[in-house]
Amino acid sequence: MKKFFMTFSILTALVCSGAPMRGAVCFTFDDYHGPNWLKADALFKKYNAHATFLVSGEITDAKAAVMKELQKRGHSVGLHTEHHRDATRFIQKYGEEWYFKNELKPQLDACKKHGLVVKNFAYPNNRRDERTDALLWKYFDYLRAGWGKAKKPLYFPANKIENKMVLGGGGIGTYYNTRVEDLKKQLDEAARTDSVIVFFSHNIAPGAVRIHMPTEVLEELLKHAQSINLRVIGFDELTKFKTSGK
Repeated sequence: MKKFFMTFSILTALVCSGAPMRGAVCFTFDDYHGPNWLKADALFKKYNAHATFLVSGEITDAKAAVMKELQKRGHSVGLHTEHHRDATRFIQKYGEEWYFKNELKPQLDACKKHGLVVKNFAYPNNRRDERTDALLWKYFDYLRAGWGKAKKPLYFPANKIENKMVLGGGGIGTYYNTRVEDLKKQLDEAARTDSVIVFFSHNIAPGAVRIHMPTEVLEELLKHAQSINLRVIGFDELTKFKTSGK
């Protein structure tokens, strides 16, 4: 009984404190790991969080069903090209029309067929330039790339989020040499500065390695974001949430 009242008192204090939410983190997941993405939804739901899932390859009936279900659960979805070809290299070599026809149109047509509205895109291997941005902004609002050669975290002021943007993110996984304590500090900075920070990974699974997100790490980060009143949102929510920025 004593433990119950202590827990109740803590929850009451948190609710009554009215601490404002500040900034946001966007976790994005590339390629296609539909069954595990859906399984991870329970974890996102536990922390009132959403993510963005960016699909590569042919949009089959099964993939479209998963994408619709993710949207239904409050997440954002987007595309990651039909064959995962670098935009910069292939546009330079074959031109914009070729890239659109082979990498974008098949996925866009499939989404239209299945009644899927997608406004987000992740660059294969995070390779982009102004020419590729101009092409892709004809079809998408938010283009996810990387943090660049410096590999330093990028913080986007929440009160300056635009309707069309390139959002650079950092990778999470053993391949990217990420450390949970460093990631928590980056979340702290996003909350402190009322900014949006973006990360990317691929699969979500217990003990995942290389380019994938360990479930344990994801929960630790979601729990930390909640503790510092940092929103965890999908790209579709970027222009909708209110910030405390001036």
